[in-house]
Amino acid sequence: MYKKSTLLTFYAETPIHMGAGQSISYVDLPIQRERHTSFPVLWSSGIKGVIRDVALRVWNDKDKVETIFGPEEGSDFASCISITDAKILLYPVRSVKGVFAWITCPFVLKRFKEDLEAVGVKFEHNNQEIQILDVSDDKVFIADDNLKIQEQNNVAFEEFVFEAEVKNEVKNLAEKLKEFIPQDDLAKNLEKYLAIVSDNVFKDFVNYAVEIRTRIRIDQALGTVKSGALFSEELIPSESVFYSLLFIKDSFKPNTNMNAENVFSEINSLLSQNSLLQLGGDETIGKGYVRVKFYSFQGGQQ
Repeated sequence: MYKKSTLLTFYAETPIHMGAGQSISYVDLPIQRERHTSFPVLWSSGIKGVIRDVALRVWNDKDKVETIFGPEEGSDFASCISITDAKILLYPVRSVKGVFAWITCPFVLKRFKEDLEAVGVKFEHNNQEIQILDVSDDKVFIADDNLKIQEQNNVAFEEFVFEAEVKNEVKNLAEKLKEFIPQDDLAKNLEKYLAIVSDNVFKDFVNYAVEIRTRIRIDQALGTVKSGALFSEELIPSESVFYSLLFIKDSFKPNTNMNAENVFSEINSLLSQNSLLQLGGDETIGKGYVRVKFYSFQGGQQ
């Protein structure tokens, strides 16, 4: 039974390509997606592997790393931490006003609320439960007028125009989400960019408002483009925000005093001091850099 639990959030500083292998679609190298929703996702195996590598580099103690993450080879004992796949929370899209908008939808928010409750966090602001509003496909709920087209009651995201309605519930939601998201000047003003769209609209945006880059390979001997080496790659855009759950047990390693409380503190300290991680491929061309935030409330018994 897991004894400690918490939330990890990931803020994309650069586009991310965590690949799902090759595809028969128009994109040669697609990103990872949930099978049932087709929403972007960051698989837990890649996240855990990156955190393990950071721990090994920072702690410089293989025995300590194996005590927490499990042995790299063999199966003498299991890891005492479990990380879930990182689900999408906020997705950036182009906006005629305000440069861009962070969109989310009722489905994503309901799932986020349930996941928060699983680790003992209430989805409320100023001791009041945050209301998750249903919205029609032709409407968008926003917190203020920042995204509205001048002198109109509309917003324009990507190539689409929606009727906009300012809702105080969206402002409360933005204030709550700030608790979890790694902070920068944009995230500090989340209410100016946050918009709630319908589930259907959100699904369309996360499938089609993506970055597709065409790349080539160079023949190292000739210094020219290698024949037949043209390929396309799908990328999750920068400013995307994901979240994952972290569950912790006492270590399974024999003759160790590393319990769940100790592990919680060690991982918290590690990620607080090394908050910039690189996920997925294309590290040499600056892709996959995310800032991670460890939500350090004292998660209770599960």
